[in-house]
Order: sequence, then structure tokens, then C-alpha cells
Amino acid sequence: MLRICYCLSHYHPVASGAERQAHRQAVELVRRGHSVRVITRATPGCDAQERLDGVVIHRAIRPRELGPLFGVSFVTTLGAALWRLRGEFDLVHCHQALWEAVSAGALVGPVLAKPTVVQPAAGGPYGEAQELARTRGRGLLRGLILRNRHFVAISQEIEREWLDLGVPPERLTRIGSGVDTDSFRPGASPLREPLPPAPRVLFLGRLHAQKNLDTLLEAWPAVRRQVPASLLIAGDGPAADRLRARARSLDTDRSIHFLGAVSDPLAYLRAADVFVLPSRAEGMSNALLEAMAVALPVVVSRIGGNIDLVKQAETGLLVDPGDVVGWSAALVRVLGDPAARQRWGAAARQFVCARYAMAAVIDRYVALYEKLLVCT
Repeated sequence: MLRICYCLSHYHPVASGAERQAHRQAVELVRRGHSVRVITRATPGCDAQERLDGVVIHRAIRPRELGPLFGVSFVTTLGAALWRLRGEFDLVHCHQALWEAVSAGALVGPVLAKPTVVQPAAGGPYGEAQELARTRGRGLLRGLILRNRHFVAISQEIEREWLDLGVPPERLTRIGSGVDTDSFRPGASPLREPLPPAPRVLFLGRLHAQKNLDTLLEAWPAVRRQVPASLLIAGDGPAADRLRARARSLDTDRSIHFLGAVSDPLAYLRAADVFVLPSRAEGMSNALLEAMAVALPVVVSRIGGNIDLVKQAETGLLVDPGDVVGWSAALVRVLGDPAARQRWGAAARQFVCARYAMAAVIDRYVALYEKLLVCT
């Protein structure tokens, strides 16, 4: 039995991309008989320790939210938790690569003599490599991070960034994120409430500047002049009010629909005809993996992990993030060709099932964990 300790800034009940992916991986490891505990931030209203789906959660990280003491307090409280729980795990896996990786690099290998795996959650302007470059004391922090035993890159972009930071190639492995292809598969949608008319273009994710929804909204009027489609935006976030106001100013025929946060993304994916993701930065999007597993054709930005997943005019279309005209043309192309939609969607599911099914991803992690533990 493997005894793994995950470290990441946020976890349940926070449920954005990195947190959801970490929990799904942890649940699969537990299902196989392994032990997983998570050290994460203390959360108001939540117990200091909780068991969820067999995963033990320790809410022990207590950073000062403002000023230069944030990093120091994050690292020291995480380090204290790792020391206290040192007899409960054999390997540490950091699902984010800044302060978590600093703490693991300073303590776990040198003091506890246990292997560590660091997995950056994102690349590009919102990723840890560029965040490290903007952080005071980056030289010292980089040195501590590079003391970790092994690194995992979920995308080609992240691999390149961390090799450039000095990670030796032999200490870096490419393992993508995973998706439950048995649950996320084509089928009838169980939604009972009436949806806007088809064909339906669906965005599913956090309403944040990173997702670049302004470009999608700017592109939409030109789409509507050629195709009577509906745009569904499912999710919530800090940009919600601003995006709703912008949509009202652009959407003269009210074809853009904000659904808010949804509890069952599968139901909306099955009700959609096209999935869209215009982000300026991604690690490897859970929502994109899920859409492809449901056999949706996808129109996504030509960035980050999107490039690893989408083959142009085979599983969907890639568009430069800021190209408003390009987004309009791509959406009109896919909406106007039902045969291509069906063909690209089937190819998308086949590709994801072959390379990114959660069971196969966990097989690779287990092999990596076992190799590192044998070499300890």
C-alpha cells in the first residue's frame, strides 16, 4: 500500500480545476487500496480534519493573507503539518508548485528523507513558473523548489517552462490530467428544465479574466448573423457581473444565457452541440477533457494544454486567444457543418479514452511513486 500526502493551497470545498483533479486522482488511489491524505489551507466553517471519499483532509495551512509574510507563514505552517504527520506518509505530492514546493523542498527530502513530486498546476501568465519570476526572493525560492526529487508536467508548455527553470530532464515526467471516461460519455441529458434552442455552444468554467470570455462575447454577434445558435455560459466567478453587463450590450436578440454555477456538468455537456474554451492560459482543462470524453467537438484557444489535446480539424478547432474574427469564423464553421461536428466529436472521445482516461493516468503515477520509493 502506498501512503501519499498531497499538498495544495485549496481543496474541498473549493472546487476549481486543480482541486477537482487532485481529488479525483486521490479517490482513484484510495479505490485501489492506497492511503491519501491532503494538507491544505484552513477554511472558515470547515473542520480541521475531515474524511471525504476515503481521503483524509488536514486543513492546517494558515498563511497571512497580505504582505511579505504570506509566503513565510504558508511555508512554516505547511512544514509544521508535514512534520506532525511525518509517520503517516511515505511520499509527498505537491499539486501546485510555488509555496507548497518550497516547503517540501526545504523539509521533506533533506530532513524527513522522503521523496517528493512537484506538479505545477498551470502554465503561461497564470502559471507557477511565471509567478515565481514575479516573486521577491525568487532566486532563493527557485533553489529550494529544485531540491524536490521529481517534477511532473501536465502539458508541453509546462514541461518547457520548468526545464528552462533548471529542472534536469531526467527528473521530469509528462503525465497529463485524467478524466473518468466511464462517467463522462455520450448519452441523453437528464436536464428537465427547458434549454435555449439548438445548436448550443457551451462554456463551462470559472468566470475569470483568465478564461478570456470577453473575446467570445465580442465574437458572438457575428456568429448569430449567420447561424441561429445559442451560447450557454455555465459557471460563476469574480467577472460574472461585468460579463453579464457586456453581454447585454452586445446580445441584441438575447441568445447568450448565463446559467450560473451548475451542479451536474455532465447534463449540460450532453445537451450541448459544441464546447468552447477561449482561455488565455490553461494547464490541462478538466472541462475540456470532460467535453471531449462526451464526444463534443471543441473550439479552444491555441495555448497551454489545449494544444496537447486538440488536433486542428480532427477533434475541433484551435484559435488564437485574441482573434475575435477568428473565433467568429471558427464557430460559424463548426455550427454550420453537423457532419464535421459528429466526426470531430467521435475522434475527440477516442483520443481522450486512449490517452487520458483516469485509470491510465493513475497507473502512471503509481509507477512513478513506486520508482521513487525504491530509490529512496
